[in-house]
Amino acid sequence: MARRELRGEGTARGAALGTARIVYPLDFAVVSDPVDRHEVPAELARVDAAIARARAELDEVRRRLRGPLRREIGEFVDAHALILDDAEFAEGIHAGIVERRLNAEAALKAHRDQLVEAFEAIDDPYLRSRGEDIEQVVARVFAALKRGHLEPRRARAASGAIVLVAESVAPDEIEAWQHEGLVALVVTRSSVWSHATILARALRLPMLVAGPEVFDAVRDGDPVLVDADAGLVIADPDSLDLSRLRERQRAQARSARARAKLRTADTRTRDGLAIRLWANAEHEDDIVLARRLGATGIGLYRTEFLYAAHADGGDEETQFRAYRDAVLAMGGRPVTLRTLDVGGDKGNGSMSGTGGAPSALGLRGLRLSLAQPAAFATQIRAMLRASAYGPVRILFPMVTSLEEAARARAIVEACRAELDLAGVRTGEVPIGAMIEVPAAALVSDRLAKAFDFLALGSNDLVQYTLAADRNDVAVAACYDPLHPAVLALITMTLDHARRARRLLTLCGELAADPRATALLVGLGFTDLSMHPNALLEVRERVLGLHAGALRKRVRRLVAAGEARSLLEEAGD
Repeated sequence: MARRELRGEGTARGAALGTARIVYPLDFAVVSDPVDRHEVPAELARVDAAIARARAELDEVRRRLRGPLRREIGEFVDAHALILDDAEFAEGIHAGIVERRLNAEAALKAHRDQLVEAFEAIDDPYLRSRGEDIEQVVARVFAALKRGHLEPRRARAASGAIVLVAESVAPDEIEAWQHEGLVALVVTRSSVWSHATILARALRLPMLVAGPEVFDAVRDGDPVLVDADAGLVIADPDSLDLSRLRERQRAQARSARARAKLRTADTRTRDGLAIRLWANAEHEDDIVLARRLGATGIGLYRTEFLYAAHADGGDEETQFRAYRDAVLAMGGRPVTLRTLDVGGDKGNGSMSGTGGAPSALGLRGLRLSLAQPAAFATQIRAMLRASAYGPVRILFPMVTSLEEAARARAIVEACRAELDLAGVRTGEVPIGAMIEVPAAALVSDRLAKAFDFLALGSNDLVQYTLAADRNDVAVAACYDPLHPAVLALITMTLDHARRARRLLTLCGELAADPRATALLVGLGFTDLSMHPNALLEVRERVLGLHAGALRKRVRRLVAAGEARSLLEEAGD
């Protein structure tokens, strides 16, 4: 066929060429003829077997997870497992078979349609977005029904390079397709700040959101060129397209070689301001990469991986060994250990001890730890013990009040006294708070005095300020880190931290975006924490900036509501 070009929005930068693999929307072209009464037991058994196979697949995905994928993908594996484990999910399908005499596929489709309709009627954008999880779970069960007892297999592209074209993609599916040679993603439902997009960026996979017409324009097996920077999908690219891609890849390779030389470079602006670049981590692979690329330290070490492997996070000795190994691996550079942060889109109900679905506005972060003081004390003791092996900082997530701060710090002091009495060595451990909700930003002057340092979690701060879930496609346009209200809270927190002489580190996707580096330096940030893969690109950007010139200009642009112009300049 002739060359076909479609426009879309790039959400993860880059360009790649591969063979299209189409995952068509779940339209359930099923036969709805009623089954005979004597066939009902067999159809019920088919459904139960398919749910069991789907659940076993999720267990296998969880078992395979390693490195930086463990947290991003594990959250969704846990959420999908919860749905499959819910008795009402199977009962709804059973009802269609028993009461309406539908076959297994038709009953599954009917139940899916009913659930999706119910979710779409919910006003709350976060809860409404969970409807996508339902569709992904049902798709897994539907595939298991069609396969029967056969093991799942994926067709491999002849070229070994796959461009996945789908309505949406779950993080565990990205991981699975990586084993088959995934080089780019084209989806019709996602957002710039979704978990799938963030994972694609971390894995350096170009990703583009296109319109539904992509399913008509691209056929399974077509050669496809994805240019996420230009917002283009080209099926059957011509010789000129391929020539441009090769030249671009050569330029990218040259840039990568140049950046590699910055691993040991001093991260300073042209006028001499030192900018400290920290790394977010949760696995030894992240820490090894962070140290190799010259990170100042670990600005945020996620501890949720322990709770994925052990229902209670493991005993004190298990946690201590994990934290100690992280500290030793950084070779004397500071490691910021964040206490348990689950809830909302960060874990499942079993972690929170609620037994129900996690809530974005419920028992999560520091609230959860304070509600389980024994488990909290176990984690704190393990962290304090690890501080004997190198510099450690403890960071509390989702702090909302001074009362929480006081209670949490009292538990730390009690644990320290307990270890001192037992003759266990500990180091000096600064205690910090994450500013992730508007309430915390508004009282950040008082929180700065109550803590030794602060960390600003931009992802959650944007969500809570704008009431816009970054994973909900319906409100994707509302999720805006440069919204004047968000920037006002960020600026307020910066000013309060500066007056209290407290270090403030920016964590989250905003810190990892080199287009935002000039804005952040101009606002006054000197400490940024990001995925290790982003360190060199952000460092390169810092070296070209003049902090003094930026300060006056950025504050003026922010006050005028024109901060976005800085990102547009960086993208030129």
